[in-house]
Amino acid sequence: MAVPSQVYNLGNACKRFLFSAEVIGMLTLTIFENELTIPIGIRLLIETIAAGYFYLQCSDSAGEPVVEQEDHELSQLSFSGLRGDYEQFESQTPDRNECQECKIIQSYRTKHCSKCQKCIPKYDHHCFWIGGCVGELNHRMYWLFLFFQCLLCFDGMFQFKKQFPYYSTYDEEFGHDEYQYQYFIILLTAATSFGFGIFTGALLLYHTMLILTGKTTWEHTKRDKISYLNFYPRYYHPYNFGFIENIKITFFHKGLQSHWIPPSKDQIKEQCNIFDNKYYSCC
Repeated sequence: MAVPSQVYNLGNACKRFLFSAEVIGMLTLTIFENELTIPIGIRLLIETIAAGYFYLQCSDSAGEPVVEQEDHELSQLSFSGLRGDYEQFESQTPDRNECQECKIIQSYRTKHCSKCQKCIPKYDHHCFWIGGCVGELNHRMYWLFLFFQCLLCFDGMFQFKKQFPYYSTYDEEFGHDEYQYQYFIILLTAATSFGFGIFTGALLLYHTMLILTGKTTWEHTKRDKISYLNFYPRYYHPYNFGFIENIKITFFHKGLQSHWIPPSKDQIKEQCNIFDNKYYSCC
C-alpha cells in the first residue's frame, strides 16, 4: 500500500524545513571576513551533504512484510537447533499475530503502522521527520543520518564559536563591547546548532544502544505488550546475538530481510551482561 499523501507531504515539509535551516546557516559564512571561513565552510558543507544523503536514504522503504509459510519454517528448524516435529516446534515458540488490516500472518518483529497503512518488518518507530517508518532495511541509514547530523551540529557550533572574537571589539571610550551584525548571526546559528545537536545526539546514543543489544524502539518501550517477547523471561531478549553480530545484522544485511525464527524455550540460556541478566534489565 502507498504511503498516504498527507503523511508523505508532511515528511517532505519537515525535510525542506530542516535542510533549509542548515543551508541558510552555512551560507552565513559567506558574509564573514577572516581566513577561517573558507576551510570551515567547506567542511561543514561536506557534513551537510552527507547528512542530507543519508536523510533521503532513510526515507526509502523500511521493507515489505515477510509472509512466513509453514513449510519454510519446517525447512529452517535446523537453524533454530530444534529437533522434532512441527507441533513440538510450535509449542516451544511464541504465536504469531494476524494483521486484520493487511490480512496476513505477521512474521516476528513485524508491526502494522496505522500512519503508513502497512506492516513494517522489524518495526522500530514511525518517524515524524522522515515522514515514514524506520524498519529493518533503513535502520542503518537512519543511524548514519543521526551521526552526520550530530557531527554537523556540534562541529558547526564550535566553529562558529571561534568566530566571535572577530566581530566584537572593546570600546574604551564607552567602556563596553561593541558587536558587529555578524556577531548576532553567528550567535543565533550556534544556538540553533546546539539545540539540534542535543536532540540528534540523544537519539544517536539511544539507537546505538538499541543496535548493540539487538532491540528496536518498539520492543524496548512496549515489551510488556508484545506477545512474542512476553513468551520469554523478562531479562531474556531472543534476538540479541552479541554486539558484533547485532552490528552485522543492522549494517550489512545487503538489502535482504531476515525471518527472525525465535529460539525455543529449551534453548534459552541465561544472558549475563551489563545490560540484561536474571537480576535486572536496564535496556
